[in-house]
Amino acid sequence: MNELIGFVNGSNARQKVLSLLASKGEMEGKRIAKTLHIVYPSMEKTLGELEEKELVSKKEEIYTLTENGAKVEKIIQQI
Repeated sequence: MNELIGFVNGSNARQKVLSLLASKGEMEGKRIAKTLHIVYPSMEKTLGELEEKELVSKKEEIYTLTENGAKVEKIIQQI
């Protein structure tokens, strides 16, 4: 778990994505990019990294937090 927390804390974009998905539940990748004012290709890379670490899951174009993603997000909010 500490490794995942460090991974997320290593990037402002990753932190923002987890926080946004925690508050909104689920969102399309392009909408996440637009909401966070990050160009979509960069956001696509960030979402891919989060998906690889199993912090978010993607179904069609919709991203949601996984159980681990929600846990990591809660811990980071408390730091």
